[in-house]
Amino acid sequence: MAGSPVVVLDVGASKVLCLVGEVQNNSQVKILGLGQSPCTGLRRSAVIDMPQVAESIHTALAEAERSTGLKIAGAYLGMAGEGISTQTNYSTVGISGSSNPISEEDRNRALLAVAQEQVAEDQMVMHRFVQSYAVDGEPVKNPLWLHGNRLSIEVLTVSVAEHLCTAFRHAASKAGVEIVGVVLESVGVAHATLSQDERDMGVALLDLGAGTCDLSVFLGPMRHLEEIPLGGDDITHDLSVVLSIPIREAEKLKRRFGSVSCPGEDGDEVVTYHTTAGRTCTLTKQQVSAVIEARQREVFEYVRQALVNSSHNDRLAAGIVLTGGGALLDQVAPLAEEVLGHQVRIGVPQNVIAPTEVSDPSYATAIGLLRFVASEHGAPIESHEADQPRNGFAHALGKLFNFF
Repeated sequence: MAGSPVVVLDVGASKVLCLVGEVQNNSQVKILGLGQSPCTGLRRSAVIDMPQVAESIHTALAEAERSTGLKIAGAYLGMAGEGISTQTNYSTVGISGSSNPISEEDRNRALLAVAQEQVAEDQMVMHRFVQSYAVDGEPVKNPLWLHGNRLSIEVLTVSVAEHLCTAFRHAASKAGVEIVGVVLESVGVAHATLSQDERDMGVALLDLGAGTCDLSVFLGPMRHLEEIPLGGDDITHDLSVVLSIPIREAEKLKRRFGSVSCPGEDGDEVVTYHTTAGRTCTLTKQQVSAVIEARQREVFEYVRQALVNSSHNDRLAAGIVLTGGGALLDQVAPLAEEVLGHQVRIGVPQNVIAPTEVSDPSYATAIGLLRFVASEHGAPIESHEADQPRNGFAHALGKLFNFF
């Protein structure tokens, strides 16, 4: 039997995506409906035009409602970007009676002690991920039922800037939907594209977005999180400047001929375009790809240095997984392998029952958010038949998740 429907919003620099779905007993995600709308009101994951963002959310929401026949009262929101912060917290608790094994209550006391750790005043906690346990200083995978005097725990705390949450909450409210919780987008993408074996072996996940790219490293649990301040919009801007064409035309050119390499006869194909001065010009696909490759190479060089600085670059036995809209660029994986020095694959949503168009990497974030919320949080989104009025949600945005 399937679970109750869940609604998620993926608000990005290029589009807003609203997904309605459920996780079935076989762990498959079934998409019940979706809506999407272009979005131009974000810059580097921050709201710069709230009316535009609200309009995009409203349009995507209305389309999702039409496709499902439901009125959507609330949704979970994916968060990413420069407002995300991480910190590592530790706690140690004593075990009463050395002859007694460590109990669930003992572990909960250690977790509770970490939960009391404060983040910066302008930050709100989204997640707390256990990194490791130790009993009397010796690392263990699971402390339950072991004997010892001290239980220690290491936790990665992920928080988000409060003003970013407030801005998205207001935009969503204007669109007629309440944000009932937020989830780190990197967590969602991982749930959609990575296997447990890959995480255990060590893997880096690179979400190639329009405004920014999000890098996360998994060595079992998530160990590192970093924003790369470059994205697909930078490629579009480069094409616009080099070819003297409007941004919208540059975006069309990138989508139609987007490739980081055009070897052989394919690269000799002639592309016609019109400049802002009204001139008709031509160039080859190889010349277009040269502009794209230069910027994409810069992105991967940035990622390579970030991995080196994280001290995890030599621990990625499962390599690197690319996802997001930028992963749709032709030949992007070979370029990534050349620059990053790891095996690279394109990450697409796995174990999903959905229309064909939802199976590409640009939908991985939203599908992963849906899977994570349904399986980890377990609280369905309240919805009702289309002919009934909307009901408000009692939960506020400030009631964020602490997943251990």
